Amino acid sequence: MIVRTSLSVLMLAAALASPAQAQTTPPTASDPYRDQRALLDPADPAARDALLKARGEAYHRASDDQQTEGELRTTRALNDEIAAQNALADKADEAARLDYDAALARHQIEVSQGEEQARAATESARASQAQYDSDYAAWQEQVRLCRSGFREACTARPAWVRPAQ
Repeated sequence: MIVRTSLSVLMLAAALASPAQAQTTPPTASDPYRDQRALLDPADPAARDALLKARGEAYHRASDDQQTEGELRTTRALNDEIAAQNALADKADEAARLDYDAALARHQIEVSQGEEQARAATESARASQAQYDSDYAAWQEQVRLCRSGFREACTARPAWVRPAQ
């Protein structure tokens, strides 16, 4: 009995201590919402330079008169290459846009053709149903006449049979 009581007290103490201990331990993962420092303005040149220096980088454009002719030629060649790549990308974008427009037009034509075929099928089904209803009504009338004793209705060609053409 004493062992059970002491064991229960020990378990109760451990259960009560664990939430208190959990509150005193610092969080192991960093919380991105805790960092409330102001972000640098990317449009501000001083802030951009400070960011580059913090990353260990610096960019200082030399004026054209400080560059050698070889550097100027290299710069022009790079600029021309970039302009050519941009023109090629613009042509590819235009071709892709034209392809998309053509595919969209083909799709719209197919959709309108499908809708027209569906309309035609619906009209054909309605006409067929109307013809069936008419033939069925004629047959019922012929059966009624035959049952009423009108012998010609019993021997006549059925109304739903069309004459051979």
